[in-house]
Amino acid sequence: MSKLYEKDMNEQIKLYMNKYLSPYLFGYRKNHSSEQCLAIMLEAWKKALDVKYTAGAVLTDLSKAFDCLNHDLLIAKLDAYGFGQSALNFIYNYLNQRKQRTKINNAYSSWKFTKLGVPQGSILGPLLFNIFINDIFFFLNKTKITNYADDNTVYATNNNLEGLLETLQEETTEILKWFQINEMKPNDDKCHLIVANTNNVNIKLGPEIIESEELVTLLGINVDNKLDFNNHVSGLIRKGNQKLYALARISKYLDQAKLRILMKTFIESQFNYCPLVWMFHSRTVNNRINKLHERALRLVYKNSDLSFEELLELDNSKTVHQKNLQRLAIEMYKVKNNISPLPMQELFIENNNPHDLRNRRLWDIPKVRTVAFGTETIRFRGPKVWEALPTNIKNAETLSAFKSKLKDLRSIECSCRLCKPFIPNLGFL
Repeated sequence: MSKLYEKDMNEQIKLYMNKYLSPYLFGYRKNHSSEQCLAIMLEAWKKALDVKYTAGAVLTDLSKAFDCLNHDLLIAKLDAYGFGQSALNFIYNYLNQRKQRTKINNAYSSWKFTKLGVPQGSILGPLLFNIFINDIFFFLNKTKITNYADDNTVYATNNNLEGLLETLQEETTEILKWFQINEMKPNDDKCHLIVANTNNVNIKLGPEIIESEELVTLLGINVDNKLDFNNHVSGLIRKGNQKLYALARISKYLDQAKLRILMKTFIESQFNYCPLVWMFHSRTVNNRINKLHERALRLVYKNSDLSFEELLELDNSKTVHQKNLQRLAIEMYKVKNNISPLPMQELFIENNNPHDLRNRRLWDIPKVRTVAFGTETIRFRGPKVWEALPTNIKNAETLSAFKSKLKDLRSIECSCRLCKPFIPNLGFL
């Protein structure tokens, strides 16, 4: 019975609070993903680096965030957002006087009242946590936050390194004060500093000196200070090779259909998480991905004569990079139809040319200076990928229809460095 009340409360609170929640609050929200959360920050970095600015971030993490939420403080925040007295009493009654106990084998502990936190496994818990943490965005003036649940990364760009470090130090200190005031405890050992293309710098947070790192892990992605993501993708390839080896050992006991399912589940799936973040890696790494994919297909179809392209056609599948381009096309469809979060939409500049041209672009192509931080970015490649799609696919009425039509498309024409033909001693064509 409680779930019915929770579901109804969740819908009503969400409907009222949507206009107050920050567009940079990504955790537990419909049409908001960790991939978009990371892509927005990294695109801001690349845009700065393309014009020879600098960029950096301080990663913070909360300890037992959902269990530390103060009920009285949450009610005070709801009151500040305009909730009526009867609604506040109802929500406080929902949170107050709850009990829990622990079971080990057949032994139970005594019941204890929970004085803090939101109910574990509840429908309302994530929404109440989002409301509780939402005002953290009001305390920042010079930086932005990459927020996903209890992960809060303060990031900034600046025209000089000293200014960047000073800004990150000041704004992160404010965030740590906010944690303290709101009775939330950050994990001190999970506070990391990363500055793009820079080593051996530090900032001071209270009594602690935080040294910069060449590689940090944020939302499951290894982010290096060169932003080439070769380390992250190499890790995916390594895991894929290990699973391919295990699959090869049992392949003689399985038929082709089962082998194909296992290949897609345990090997190809390695490359499905946040591809928009790491898809513009080096050609060397891309060749390693294709080699792994080719070996997996040869194992499934037990064929050593066909080429990689012929194996892909036999499997009715695409290369990992082509799948990533399709993922980018899907994101562009979401942007076009206002399904993506506002910060994601702001990465692209609409074409406001008043002339009715025959081949008018939907978005302007930004002027860039470099390859790594200019042409090989979402803000540059996204509009180009969109323009390369057939008109009947772009005009799909729904997202599901768009995905269905896109799935039937064999490949998307692309001119990025991974797609351009390369001839040794001559270069890219």
